[in-house]
Amino acid sequence: MKVLFYPRRHAPEQKGGDFIALQHTLGALEARGVQCALSTDATLDLTAYDVVHLYSLGDPYSAIPFALNARRQRKPIVVTPIYWRHDQWLAARLQPVPQRIEHSLAALSTDEQARVRRMIQVEESIYTGAHRLVIQLAARVFALSKMERAILRDDFGARDEQLAVTYNGADASFAQGNAERFLQQHQIPTRDFVLCVARVDERKNTIGLVRAWNDETTPLALVGRAPDPAYLEMCRAIAKPHIYFLGALPPSQVADAGAAAKVHVMASWWEEQGMAALEAALAGCNLVMTQNGPGREYFGDACFTCDPADEASIRAAIRAALDAPRQTALAARVRERFTWDAAADVLVAQYHQAAAEKIDPHVESSATMETLSRQLCELSALKTPDLLALELQMREQQAWMRELEQIAEQRARRRVNLSAVPLLKNFAAWWERRA
Repeated sequence: MKVLFYPRRHAPEQKGGDFIALQHTLGALEARGVQCALSTDATLDLTAYDVVHLYSLGDPYSAIPFALNARRQRKPIVVTPIYWRHDQWLAARLQPVPQRIEHSLAALSTDEQARVRRMIQVEESIYTGAHRLVIQLAARVFALSKMERAILRDDFGARDEQLAVTYNGADASFAQGNAERFLQQHQIPTRDFVLCVARVDERKNTIGLVRAWNDETTPLALVGRAPDPAYLEMCRAIAKPHIYFLGALPPSQVADAGAAAKVHVMASWWEEQGMAALEAALAGCNLVMTQNGPGREYFGDACFTCDPADEASIRAAIRAALDAPRQTALAARVRERFTWDAAADVLVAQYHQAAAEKIDPHVESSATMETLSRQLCELSALKTPDLLALELQMREQQAWMRELEQIAEQRARRRVNLSAVPLLKNFAAWWERRA
């Protein structure tokens, strides 16, 4: 069995949770004799492969050509969408409230506000449209939870015979962290603090977490890269001294952080199932999870849930988790139920079934493609003012650079002319020796 994996286009460089999960999945599959390859080339010759596996549809602009390339070459498609509804996040962005500065459109004119809102809606439609298209073309669809499986069925018409659940796993090494080492390295003043391992960005609701915890005294350590410097500065600007921005850390230090913390929180606008929560559970943390995700399915009553749009809810859930005794049985539950080997066993069986089935050349996807084409054209038109502004800025920067080059050339000529004067030439030589 030879399988080509198509991840998100930039996943190999960004190395987010979906790509880490994919790497673990590849290892478990290869241990079972599956030959795996990875590509982001939408024109790749697929002759050598039995199955094409799209892993994460988070980037619709690459997922669509990946799926069409496999379809064009008549290769069976399987997909791990990694999907959750964005309803609450969309509502927050489209109807921002004054206290959420990250969503504010107040600085824009009325027409610009309308354009931005429409862009948000069209981009979301393209995102869900890509899911609908790929699921229509796929032989198998792998959900990360039973809850996600139900959403894929309800939102995109995935059929029961297409669907299977492959739970995420977690690396056992996250149970081996050294708490004292972490406290010494990062100057956190006390153990049993609050930890959040996630990107510092809008989807993860970092600023909402900061606002929720600003008036507390227990330290909050934020571990993760910040892809948007402006958003990071927005968070830093309001954060009080007991909130620590530690940036991205290697896995060994993340394990140390989990050993030192009492609570791990993911107050994201949505989570398909965060790898960081599984790792924190192995480390012995109590868990706070967003209500928009399958946290309860993974962790049962051992996790507290919060509403990401309600900072009082976030704060109350963290306080409850801090006050609760440690969930000592949770790590054993994760080790037993959520493993990459279990996921790989399901995948191998489904690959063989998908490869043995005939590809139906008459799958009706033209309506979905037509809708996506219209939406892409509309989005292009909506973004034209931004592209024109960037083009103008680029031309201005090029003119500025040419002006600087001309000034530098004029100064160089003046230095040459002055060096021809004997007195100044001697002075210049003396000055160089003195320097």
